[in-house]
Amino acid sequence: MIELRYLYAIASARTSAPIASKQLRGIEGGRVEPIVEGALLAATSVVPASEYEEGPLNERLQDLAWLAPRAALHQEVNAQLLELAGTVLPLSFGAIYRGAAGVRALLRSRAEDLQQRLSALEGRAEWIVAVERAPDLEAQGAAVDDALRALDAKIASAAPGRAFLLGKRRGDVAREERRARDAAIGQETAAAIEPVAERIYRETLIDDAETSAVARFSVLTPRRRDADLAAAVRGLGASSAARGYRVRLSGPWPAYRFGGLPSEAVRSS
Repeated sequence: MIELRYLYAIASARTSAPIASKQLRGIEGGRVEPIVEGALLAATSVVPASEYEEGPLNERLQDLAWLAPRAALHQEVNAQLLELAGTVLPLSFGAIYRGAAGVRALLRSRAEDLQQRLSALEGRAEWIVAVERAPDLEAQGAAVDDALRALDAKIASAAPGRAFLLGKRRGDVAREERRARDAAIGQETAAAIEPVAERIYRETLIDDAETSAVARFSVLTPRRRDADLAAAVRGLGASSAARGYRVRLSGPWPAYRFGGLPSEAVRSS
């Protein structure tokens, strides 16, 4: 019978004992077990071939109802591994290997690269800083500029036809004003976190008034500066610059953005 191993993350072999003793449960309820090869460790669990062979897995990856809870569990396991090991190289969801031998072959073939990646992340973790627009930005106390105030006054006193045209104009002005405020809070957020961050990656988001997301930053920070980052985000959230917005911090997470390995790049046949 073929044994398939699901690979969550790679860490130093020195962390084998705490990972093994924790008895984590991973995908499909499998126990997370460390496989050690040289100076490296792979955190894995056994998964059923009926679902995780390449063909069935590729089909299931298109099914969000199947994928979502398993992807969330993948991240939960890696978050616990980070706390146990201190430094991990997380893999993207869906890295499958044929038994322990396949995992050991990966660790041997990429030993130098993996060790260098681990060294670069030692004592560091990834945080997410997200900026969201309040449901009603203006009602939350954000400044309304003179152009909008003037249009509101004209609309209030205009005849119906004129008021309709002015209303359309107000929508255009409000949209530009929203974009300017969004850009400003994005810049303020970057400026607030930059002094305590080692690396920052800003995701590209769709400019859409119907969604609340304004900006999202992945931040690589030394663990000794975790409290500094949290303080910077709290300070920004309480400032006048963030009026009408919510600034959220989540983490620490394994460094998916700055050190993670894509599953397709290391997948074993």
